[in-house]
Amino acid sequence: MTFTTSHKQNLSYLQATHRFNIWVGAVRSGKTFSSIRKFIDRIKYGVPGDAMIIGVNRGSIHRNIITHMFKTLGFPCPSPMANKVKIFGRDLYFVGAPDVSAVSTIQGSTLAYAYVDEATCIPEPFWKMLESRLSVTGAQLFATCNPEGPLHYIKKQYIDKPDIHDIVTFEFTLDDNPVLDVAYKKAIKASYTGVFYKRFILGEWAMPSGAIFDGWDTLNVYEKDYPSPNFYVAGLDYGTVNPTACHIAAISPNMWPQIRIEKEYYFDSAKYGRCKTDRELALELRKFLENTSITALYVDPAAASLKLELRNMDLPVIDAHNDVLFGIRMMSQYITGKNLMIHKSCSNLIDQVQSYAWDPKAAERGEDKPIKTQDHAVDSCRYLIASCFKHGLDGHVDNNITVEQLKRQMYDDRGYGFINPEMGGGYF
Repeated sequence: MTFTTSHKQNLSYLQATHRFNIWVGAVRSGKTFSSIRKFIDRIKYGVPGDAMIIGVNRGSIHRNIITHMFKTLGFPCPSPMANKVKIFGRDLYFVGAPDVSAVSTIQGSTLAYAYVDEATCIPEPFWKMLESRLSVTGAQLFATCNPEGPLHYIKKQYIDKPDIHDIVTFEFTLDDNPVLDVAYKKAIKASYTGVFYKRFILGEWAMPSGAIFDGWDTLNVYEKDYPSPNFYVAGLDYGTVNPTACHIAAISPNMWPQIRIEKEYYFDSAKYGRCKTDRELALELRKFLENTSITALYVDPAAASLKLELRNMDLPVIDAHNDVLFGIRMMSQYITGKNLMIHKSCSNLIDQVQSYAWDPKAAERGEDKPIKTQDHAVDSCRYLIASCFKHGLDGHVDNNITVEQLKRQMYDDRGYGFINPEMGGGYF
């Protein structure tokens, strides 16, 4: 198979001879292509010892790295459920690191090579443990990432201190990927604004500030009726002393706008001077949803008591994917691209989208967090978008995907088939 490579890709392949080798920069800039080939070279010809591929979760590793790697090798791809394979005489492990609890999964390991996908999403304690596990003489780590804030631990403690850590960094832009055409580059640049544009297009370690959804404008609001969608989903953020918000989204994969927020439920106990019981909320939510055939109701995972009431009413409750930054990225991209539109009657969501802002104090600590006030409608919308399109930016809705492909993409990559209302937590 013949590949077209850029000068930057070839140079990074040749110069990735340090203990830490990090490809960082814009999305779709060719980082993964060259880093995977270097990793293949090392596990084939490098020092003896075990190797490991690490990512945010097992599914993302399989999608982003393993399939490409084994296709390049011409080998059968391991099962999405496999945690280890034997390759070139060495054990190659696959490990997901969604949070600090994953540290225990690699304690006791002795590694010659490690490949880290989406490195800036890996918890710092896990990274530190991984560093200690690379104890074979000549061991190397290869990693790819998009930039985060300038105070992120990988930037501050490693990239900015190359002499201490024997590290080399390769900075990539869209122009370093020779297979992208001009039209695609233009389209992907237009899909980001603000801090996400600086990070994912310019490749900068940028500090978040100001409005989060700065791509919002009047084109994101609609009033006229659209044809019936392919299916409906809903998101729910639960509050007792705080508001409870629920939104119904119409999904039309082959028709713009693909995601339309049609209806809003919003109960603010402070406004009415009393809280509602879980039973009262569940009854009102059932009434709110009863005329819409929703496929899934994505609920705040912490809302255990309300979820029980809703399930007893035979509603298709599924724990929402509630990673805040992931959901914000997804919403921001769809808002900017006008793939997400909100009916003018959803006044709380419209107001909160426009006022949603980065927390400057958190930014000073190196964290990307929104200001936690008047955000319950946004959380409801974020839940349904991040859960429905759980493959993130690689799984965006466009005119080239059928509804059946979308359903498989959303729910079937781990063999569960289409939505099972009893699936509960842990799915993502």
